[in-house]
Parts: sequence; structure tokens; C-alpha cells
Amino acid sequence: MRNLLHIVAATMILSALALGSTACGDDSCYDNGSSLPLATFYLGGTQQTISGLTIKGIGVPGDSLLADSSSLSEVYLPLRATTTSTSFALSRWVTTGASRLCIRDTLTIDYQPIEYFHSLECGAMFNFDVSQVCHTTHGIDSVVLLNNPITNVTTPSIRIYFAQ
Repeated sequence: MRNLLHIVAATMILSALALGSTACGDDSCYDNGSSLPLATFYLGGTQQTISGLTIKGIGVPGDSLLADSSSLSEVYLPLRATTTSTSFALSRWVTTGASRLCIRDTLTIDYQPIEYFHSLECGAMFNFDVSQVCHTTHGIDSVVLLNNPITNVTTPSIRIYFAQ
């Protein structure tokens, strides 16, 4: 009888441990918990690190500085779920001959936010169905949208090609 109680107790403990370990599922929602488009930078047709790059959100309350005179090859551009358009100011310093110029561009992404229930662990989030991407052409040559809709997948969504 005593052995039977030990076996039942051990079985209950092992069952509780097994249930506890499977309840915490790992479905990679923490890699990129929000649907942020990852923008990569290109110069001369190849992905490059762009020096002296400053990126700010336009019309965003509070601090909207994403990069300040940084050297970047990619950046996450947060989109607001409460609007259907988000704009960013991109500035970079370029040396031409003996002078140094600040080239400023604006990148605007128009989209429709779509509520998406990911899982119990991750909860709900927004995906973004992009209708268009517009930009000025002072220093940006072109912009290519790679993924639509934008989800929490960590692959690049946008390529920004800078003029030489």
C-alpha cells in the first residue's frame, strides 16, 4: 500500500511538471512582437551601411528619434495603428569635394492596420496592409516594398536605395 502511494505521488508530480513545461509554448512571438517593417539600405545596388543617418518620425508625439547620426544598414520603422499613414524624415551628411551637405528626405507609408490575434502567449497585434510608399528624391533614389502585408516576420520589408 505504501509503495502504491509513492507511485501515485510520483506520477502526480511528474504529470504536473510535464503540464507546466508544455503550458509555456515557444512560438517565437518574442523575436519581433510587433509588426514593424524592417528597412534595409542600399547604395549602388548593394546593401550598404549608411553613415551619418538621422531618422525621425514626423507628427509623432514625444521623442520620435530612431537614429541620430548613426551608421546603419537597416532599421525598424514603427507604424502607428491609430492612423493610416506614417512619415519619417531621413537626413544624412554627404561630403562632396570640399563641402559637406545635409540631404533630407521624407518617406511616407500609407496602410490599413489589421488586427491580428497571434496566440495566447503573444496576444493580439496589428499587421499592416500597405497601399503605397512615397518618398522625396533629394537623396533617396527609390523605395521597394518587399512584403505586403507587413507582419511580425523578421525579414526585410522595405529596401531604400540611396542615390550615389
